Amino acid sequence: MAIVRVDRTVQTAQGQAISGAQFYVLTQPANVTALTPLASVYSDLSGTPASNPQITDGLGQVGFYLQNTQLYTFVAVSPLIDTQSYPDQSLGSASSGTTYTPVQEVPSGTPDGTRTTFTLSFTPAAGTLLLTVNNLPQTAGLQYTLAANVITFAVPPLGGFNLYAYYWH
Repeated sequence: MAIVRVDRTVQTAQGQAISGAQFYVLTQPANVTALTPLASVYSDLSGTPASNPQITDGLGQVGFYLQNTQLYTFVAVSPLIDTQSYPDQSLGSASSGTTYTPVQEVPSGTPDGTRTTFTLSFTPAAGTLLLTVNNLPQTAGLQYTLAANVITFAVPPLGGFNLYAYYWH
């Protein structure tokens, strides 16, 4: 069984994080009204069972593990938003034999209101970088670009702002 890490964020249309939202993982074909059938969700790579739904934290985030052998439908439920449904979520294939290591770090360089480039210790695997400024997720191609391990912001982060990067390499 190939198990992979999944990280998602639940937000309002304005980008405000929603804490306490229920995040369901359904197998295909999914019934988003009845929220069935529930997928097996794991808390680690060893396959330790976890709850389904997951509950978002104070940053609106959930993190869990799933088998990468099928398509899933993700459903976010909260009184603060209409139910959000994301069908046909593919987690890729582990058949390549590639092993990735998770990284959580503060990019090098100090935000000062003029500096736009910051450096990561490693080059993130494609599509895995979650970059936050003061705990707010940033959008690649809009708020920053990534070239190898160098982050370039469109607008320099102000002095005193906190930068965090989460990715696989």
